[in-house]
Formats: sequence, structure tokens, C-alpha cells
Amino acid sequence: MNARLLARAPIFACAALIGFLFLANLWNFAVERDWPKLRIRSAEPLNGLSAEKPIPWTLDAFLSGETQHAVSTHLDRASPLFPMSVRLKNQFLYSFFGVSGAPNVVIGRDGELISSEYIKEFCARGAPPPQDKLDAWAGDIGEIGATTAALGKSFVYLISPSKPAYDPSWLPAGMRCPALAQPQAAEKLAPYRAALAARNVPFLDGQALLHNERAHYPIDLFPKGGIHWNLLGSAIALREITHIWAAQPAGSPVGDFAFDWRERDVAVGTDKDLVELLNLFWPPVRYPTASIERQGPPQTCTKTPRLLLVGTSFLRELIVVASQAPCPPTIDYWFHVQAEGHSELTRFITKPGEIGNGERAPADLALLAQSLKEADAVVLEEIALNLSTTRQVGNLLAGTRAAR
Repeated sequence: MNARLLARAPIFACAALIGFLFLANLWNFAVERDWPKLRIRSAEPLNGLSAEKPIPWTLDAFLSGETQHAVSTHLDRASPLFPMSVRLKNQFLYSFFGVSGAPNVVIGRDGELISSEYIKEFCARGAPPPQDKLDAWAGDIGEIGATTAALGKSFVYLISPSKPAYDPSWLPAGMRCPALAQPQAAEKLAPYRAALAARNVPFLDGQALLHNERAHYPIDLFPKGGIHWNLLGSAIALREITHIWAAQPAGSPVGDFAFDWRERDVAVGTDKDLVELLNLFWPPVRYPTASIERQGPPQTCTKTPRLLLVGTSFLRELIVVASQAPCPPTIDYWFHVQAEGHSELTRFITKPGEIGNGERAPADLALLAQSLKEADAVVLEEIALNLSTTRQVGNLLAGTRAAR
């Protein structure tokens, strides 16, 4: 009898596993809407998954197959084994074929990770934008700068860089990229710079800045596994921003930023944001990055400066290095994030010296004018990826008009 039970043990074990997974899926499916904290979860949830849409329980959705597809997706994600199976597949593709299992992450030469949307934008560069649209965009920023100065605040417009434009040699071997055969593509930003300069807008072209500075440092200013500039790149940008502010009547409220840096060989934080999207068992996080320290002691400041930052996720690294400024500021950070297929305005306030996300605050646009009034200096930022097409310029323009 014991021998027979022992022989059948593998069958019983498999049946028990299947039964557990079936019951676990039913449990997760039942509690995920009203009591999501009660779900049975993997110890390491997947990164970068979009939020699940509610299941459409209508006759039209059922007849079109939308209901069945949504139920299947919900059941798949409800399984505690779902993250493990995705990581197993992605690790196999990465280790044996050098291929990304994440649809929006491309593996370039020497293992450089690049966001597919940045590659698409860079390789499509060519003709300059229509002059009327360029003039309207630059005119709006010029009005923002003039109003901000009239309110007694310093201002800078920042263009954040693109990883493929920083070093096109990182693109995958054999990739068709028409922009590489067009010299004017590399100068996409030239007409934008000219339009801003014609209106005397204080601005910083982060793309040109990193190109000019990269030869002075032994490591790259973009991390191998990240989408954003690293802390060294953003520290260089903040140094230039404080110089631009210092030339304005209101000056630089955080002082003259100077820094020391140290190389480190393990990526943390945003230096590995694309690595995390690969969802691997053994993510490759050993590559050169940087840590930043203030050069010299902190100053004795008469008050805590307050900065208003309006832009994108590239400002996150700027916030981290600003914690090392001579006068560390309070930062009021407004930015758009993609959530469930639409752009959502978000706001965080970080205290002096803080490098985390800070405290979430109401992001009602009606409050932006007050944020501007309370600020000592303003940074308005767009990425080279979607220059002149973002919503932050219009948002801040409305805020400045309301603050007059």
C-alpha cells in the first residue's frame, strides 16, 4: 500500500498544484476589484504592466469577443505563476538570442537598452517643423519667460536629451534608420534654438550640452540600462541652469551649483529603469553610473528657496542632484504620466535635501498660478522626443497669465 502511494505521489503533487492554482486564480479574480490587497501575489510583481481595464459585461462586447479576451487577460494576470512565467520567457529570449521580451525596449549594440519610441522619433528626423507652428510655440515660451521675469523670478526653458541622438552608434546593428543618412537630422533642434534665441528666451539645449561635455568624463552620461540621463548628466545640466539663472535679475536662488562625482558599477533607481522593464530573473545591472556630491560646504541661506518644475520624468534626476545645491530647495514638481492610455497630470513636492518622490499634492491646474507666485525660479522642460507637442507649455502659459 505504501509503495503504491509512493509511486503515485508525483501524480498527487501535480494534481494538488493544479488545484491550488485553479483555486488561487478564482480567489484573485473574486477579490481583485473590491479587496485588491487580499490577492495572492508573486514576491516580485512584473514591472511596466498597464492597468487592466474593467471587463465589459455587455451583449455587444460578448458577441465581438471583447468580454472573452478581457476575462482571459484578467485570469492570466490573476495567476501567482504569471510573473514567473513571463520572466522565464524573457530570460530565455535575452540569454540565448539577445532579444528583448518587452515590446517597448530594444537591445542595441553592446547591450545598450533603448526605448523603441525614441528610436522611432530619431530615425524619422528630417524636415524642420512648419514655421507658423514653430513661431507659435516659441512665442508661448517667450510670454512665459517674460511674465515670470516680471513677477521677479528666474526662468529657464530646458530641452532634455534623447538617448539615440546622444550616441546613434548604440542603435542595433543592421537597423534601417533614414536619419543617419541625413546630416540635418542631427540638427533637429537648430530651428527651435533659433526661434527661442530670437525671443530672448533663457534656454538650455540638454542635447548639445551632453555632446559638448561627454569627452570630459570617462563614463557615458546616459546609463546603459536606462532611458533618462544619469545623475552626472543631470548635474552638468543643473550647473548650467544655475549659471543661466545667475545672469538674470532675480539670480540663482539655490546658489552657484558645483559638484564632485564618483563612479559606481551597479545601477540603482532610474539608471536601470529599462532593465526593470525587461522583467528578467537575472537583470544586467553592472555598468558604470555615477553618484553626486556637493562641492564645498552648504551655504548659510536667508531662506529656503522654492523651485517650480514643469515638464517630464527627465526632471526626476534634476531633483535628486538639486538636493546637493548650496541652498537645497523645496521643489514643486508638475509632470504628465501615461496612465491607462491617457496622460495624467501629477504633482509632488520634495523637501530640501530629499531625493525620493516627496509628498503627492493636488494637481489641479487652477493651483499652478499659486505655485508660480510662491516660486523663486522656474524650469519648464520638454523632451527632444516630442518637442513643441507637449501639454506643459500650455499649462504653464495659462498659469502665468492667471498669476499676473
